[in-house]
Amino acid sequence: MSSLLQEVERRLEELRLQDQYRQLTVVSGLDFSSNDYLGLSQAPSLRAAILEGVSRCTPLTSPSSRLLAGNTPSHLELEKRLSELKGSEAALVFPSGYQANVGLLSTLVKPEDRVLSDQQNHASIIDGLRLSRCRKVIFPHLDTGAISEALSIPHPQGQTFLVTESLYSMDGDIAPLDVYAEMAERWEAHLIVDDSHALGVFGEERGSGLTERFGIEGSAAAIVSAFGKALGLYGAFVAAPRPIIDYLVNTCRSFIFTTAVSPLMVSAIHAALDILEREPERRKRVRSLADRLRQNLQEHGLDTLNSSGPIVPVIVGENQDAVAAAQRLQEQGLDVRAIRPPTVAPGTSRLRISVHANHREEDVDRLAAAIVEAVHPMLANNK
Repeated sequence: MSSLLQEVERRLEELRLQDQYRQLTVVSGLDFSSNDYLGLSQAPSLRAAILEGVSRCTPLTSPSSRLLAGNTPSHLELEKRLSELKGSEAALVFPSGYQANVGLLSTLVKPEDRVLSDQQNHASIIDGLRLSRCRKVIFPHLDTGAISEALSIPHPQGQTFLVTESLYSMDGDIAPLDVYAEMAERWEAHLIVDDSHALGVFGEERGSGLTERFGIEGSAAAIVSAFGKALGLYGAFVAAPRPIIDYLVNTCRSFIFTTAVSPLMVSAIHAALDILEREPERRKRVRSLADRLRQNLQEHGLDTLNSSGPIVPVIVGENQDAVAAAQRLQEQGLDVRAIRPPTVAPGTSRLRISVHANHREEDVDRLAAAIVEAVHPMLANNK
């Protein structure tokens, strides 16, 4: 065995010893782990629309980047629709949420700029800021006092940005976007929001996310949202003022040097947006079911943090206990996964439950009972 493979094997063994080794597993059982919040990936109406799109799309795929031969009228139509959905001047579609965040931040933010970033922001935000080589100020999760203190310090060398998610995918809690927008305006900073996990779940009129619910669309320099959560598809987009979108088209490497989202996927996204408009009861139902689960677990003394919306974390503590609890649930036909460091802080390993609009109340109650049975003995042993 080569020295490289030996070194890699050593690193893998370290992960095993720390209970951080992961394997790809095929999904089985009732899905409580994916981000399919509205249940659209299973919706017959979306499936039918995609099949119809196969016969209509010409070309079917995108064998090129957007700036070469990958741009079609359907892309432009979708981006216009997305800008209207998010209340912005323009929008730009990316193949993935990771590419959208990395591209936006590494393009818009310059080395002389200062960026305030929540300590629990997604890896794509972290990587985008690393590439920008900006001055980073990492503030404690949702700590408005720390943000205000940092913003009050002048930064005349460049621009100041405040970067946050709206709905955090591991804790399931919500950033106070209205407060952030007010602070950014007061201190002449620029607010960037990743609204991906909230799209389709929040926003009473359009279901466009928490930026709609807090009414801060016009206050944000840019909003990122993804199709791979509640819309049950793949890809993402940035919504922003027209000059920022034009600048991304001209300089954003993760947009310029990648194959365009296929016309078939664009057609599917249109179909998912149609359902979002036509069936607002889906977002109301998923929030109601998640609240039902959360209340049941809390009544049994389990810690679900300050979560809201479709994401319900259940804190277990140690890595091996979270893995064992998830395994017990999977043996009962409930697809729940353990979340461990480095995704979350040491000592906060958890079950991350994702509730869907197509779950039944009895499904949620069955899950709650199974979680209580699996987790309670572990918590008692750790006292």
